[in-house]
Amino acid sequence: MKSPFLLLLVFLLLQNCQQAKEKIDTSLLIQNVSIVDVKNGSLQANRHVVIEDDQIIAIYENEVEAGDSTQVVDGTGKYLIPGLWDMHTHYNWNYTYASPLLLAHGITGVREMWGIMNVIKDIRSQTDAGSLLAPDVYSAGSIIDGIPAIWPGSSGVGTKEEAIAEVDKQIAQGVDFLKVYSLLTKENYMAIAERSEEKGVPFAGHIPPSITIWEAMEAGQHSAEHLYGLLEACTSDPETYAEFTRADRFGPKQAIFLSETFSRPLFDSVVTALAQSNTWLCPTLTVLQSISNLDDTTLFTDPRLEYLPAFMAQNWDPRNDFRFQNRGKDYYDASRKKFNLHLSLMGSMEKAGVKIIAGTDYPNPYCYPGFSLHDELQLMVDGGMSNAGALRTATYNPALFMEKEGEFGQVAVGQLASLVLLDANPLEDIKNTRGINGVVLRGSYMDRTDLDNLLEEAKKISANTKNPFGN
Repeated sequence: MKSPFLLLLVFLLLQNCQQAKEKIDTSLLIQNVSIVDVKNGSLQANRHVVIEDDQIIAIYENEVEAGDSTQVVDGTGKYLIPGLWDMHTHYNWNYTYASPLLLAHGITGVREMWGIMNVIKDIRSQTDAGSLLAPDVYSAGSIIDGIPAIWPGSSGVGTKEEAIAEVDKQIAQGVDFLKVYSLLTKENYMAIAERSEEKGVPFAGHIPPSITIWEAMEAGQHSAEHLYGLLEACTSDPETYAEFTRADRFGPKQAIFLSETFSRPLFDSVVTALAQSNTWLCPTLTVLQSISNLDDTTLFTDPRLEYLPAFMAQNWDPRNDFRFQNRGKDYYDASRKKFNLHLSLMGSMEKAGVKIIAGTDYPNPYCYPGFSLHDELQLMVDGGMSNAGALRTATYNPALFMEKEGEFGQVAVGQLASLVLLDANPLEDIKNTRGINGVVLRGSYMDRTDLDNLLEEAKKISANTKNPFGN
């Protein structure tokens, strides 16, 4: 039998512990959760995250008591990561049905790669007013291409003067960055790069065939999309490659040649330089994989199609896409060979210190808003990247890329409260990013029921969405 003195001592200790709890009267408290430190690839277990409005204002190791007006989320057995970013999207013309899909998959920010700035401003205004539930948007303006431009509606420039004028016009419109494209001449590309530096607005996008990846690094291109220029710099026979026509470079001949003449020593020198440069890579493995497999008819029955308008499936059929209408088996076989080489290099690039951000290039064929960012992270790991490294490409790295690491990209005091609550540890298996229990969007919590409702909302909006291109 325990002595009365010992029982009294235990009671007093418990009472003191209760009294030691700090009472928190705030908008949101996530209790007893494991924070994933995406910067260092480690865990902080049993934390209590305090959110007021749209900011993380405190993180406690000891349990705290919630005030009467505080919304409490039980994070026991769960993992908290920063909100995800898809860093290569075409969002502004499909944002009505894309937004719920993005948010339901934990994507709280997107980089728009072809922005119509009055639409972007309207999205931001609606979001600020609370009339639209949408991710944060970091946006380019119109694509800056050569003449004739590949895509109708792009800004084609034929002279250095036109290139400079286009840069000035877009900066006046309020773009966050400029996007360069595939048919720019070297002179016009360099004019854009110089004006971009003068104005303090970064430029990113395709590395056109007129430019090497070495020149893009030297010119200060902020990000290079789709791994363009990488294999071209790694061929052991650059003289033969230089004789390729434009048709060769966009067909199976290029893919086979670059795959068969790939030089590992040249690759090592390129990635060493990339790691030391200010140029980031946005591989968009999702779109590289999809366009390499458009002859796979099982893509036409993907259950995720039900979340998108019917015209998307029609547009994604290669028979209806001018880029792929005349492609045959030789093209897809060559493209798959090139894709597999690209994929196999991801781990080496991570180890070399190449700066990488995750993007999908939706809505290109079979790239799905929301869903495909998780595909992208899985592909990175399949290609040899670590789980932590892949996760970083969609969380901390976007903040570094935008020079906003003090504002978002971590679960830390003073950071934006856009967060994702996961059922399992993504550092153990990257597929665990798919197991989303809840999402915090700028301080507002959405539980699993809310997220499922967003998915249903996307279906309903999509069912009533007509083809904006009228075909």
